[in-house]
Amino acid sequence: MADVLSVRDLHVHFHTRRGVYRALNGVHLALRRGEVLGIAGESGCGKTTLGLTTMALLARNAAIPEGQVIFDNKDLVNLQREYAQRVGDRFRPKENERILRRLGKAMTGIRGKRISMVFQEPMTSLNPVLQVGFQIAEAIYLQDPARLARRVLARSKATPEAIQELLGVLQKTDGDEAAVHDFAASRGLRGLEEEALSIWRRRDIHASRKEKAIRGLPGPDLRGAERRLLETIVAAGSIPPRYSKVPVLSRIVRRLLIREGYRAARDLLTSLGIPHSERVVRMYAHELSGGMRQRVVVAIALANNPEIIIMDEPTSAVDVTVQAQILELVKQIRTSVNASFIIISHDLAVLADVCDRIAIMYAGRVVEVSPTEEILRNPLHPYTRLLISAIPTLEERPVEGIPGEVPDMRSPPGGCAFHPRCPFAFEKCPTLVPASFHPAKDQVVECWLFEET
Repeated sequence: MADVLSVRDLHVHFHTRRGVYRALNGVHLALRRGEVLGIAGESGCGKTTLGLTTMALLARNAAIPEGQVIFDNKDLVNLQREYAQRVGDRFRPKENERILRRLGKAMTGIRGKRISMVFQEPMTSLNPVLQVGFQIAEAIYLQDPARLARRVLARSKATPEAIQELLGVLQKTDGDEAAVHDFAASRGLRGLEEEALSIWRRRDIHASRKEKAIRGLPGPDLRGAERRLLETIVAAGSIPPRYSKVPVLSRIVRRLLIREGYRAARDLLTSLGIPHSERVVRMYAHELSGGMRQRVVVAIALANNPEIIIMDEPTSAVDVTVQAQILELVKQIRTSVNASFIIISHDLAVLADVCDRIAIMYAGRVVEVSPTEEILRNPLHPYTRLLISAIPTLEERPVEGIPGEVPDMRSPPGGCAFHPRCPFAFEKCPTLVPASFHPAKDQVVECWLFEET
């Protein structure tokens, strides 16, 4: 499979008063199209920093002295690398902040639209004073307003006769997506089929209520000015800049599209298994359970059908029953959307349940990448072996901890960073950084023990 994202020799440093913290030290990693890649390791190994670097969400004291993050044949961190080459090792906070701002601006069309991220704690990810429906609607409004405008126009043009025919197609094909899309395209109702399919698949209401809801899809008649505004947005693919300069027009556009965004949010939450979504979209974060908040955060990430979804510790802040629901949700999303996933977790059992491959990180480097079954049955790197042996099981074997401590990345050890804790270290380990070896197909390990193989 082709690589949809490629990380090459990525270095990320945080400049602090106590020194330079080297969070990433030459990460090499590739995400294939359509796969689920897991990233595991101890706290402080650089897992979250790797995800935030991909999204260009680094703190103001962060610098990327070298490395590439290639997406769609473009280097996402090229601006920061250009700055590093221009000023060398000397860190200038104000100049660095300007470069990061430029980097964030360059990522506007990618972040949230083509690459999205589910952050670690849903309660702190959601705005406590905004309804969850508005937060989902805003994500669509900012990245794909033409989609909302298309939905409004489709509902305004829908006649009772066309809706009855659409209902007949749903009943005849039992909600087949291709048939419904073809019908909507033939009748000029593109955008309406998304909402109709969402209603049809709901399990929390009776079939008669589904039919009633679908018959109520047509929206109110639009005035000539409103219709022209929406048609212009659809044709342009975005909101023309001149609309933001006229307060009356900007208010009309925002009112129409945010209202439609609430309907899209309701459809999305329904598809993620939240019952009575028409009520949930009017709620606030504190009114939802932990599992529902996590689903809302996932809905925001899925709102614009991204190509890559990064999930940072999606199960760390919930109990085991909700954790099982979230893992089942990830499996469901994987089969229903055409996206690649990066799941960051310290729990190998979670990754084993959903991932195709697992990458193990230590001290800012990826020390091993293997298919899930291989890395659990036959771990190669000594750190991976010790990490797996530290997992409690039902078998009668002692739980072995990893000796030593996580290295201080302000002054990391030379050579292989794991050599002070490694039971197999020899003369070469403290002096030379290990190269990448390929002992078997689809397996990569950074350890001098595999130099001969």
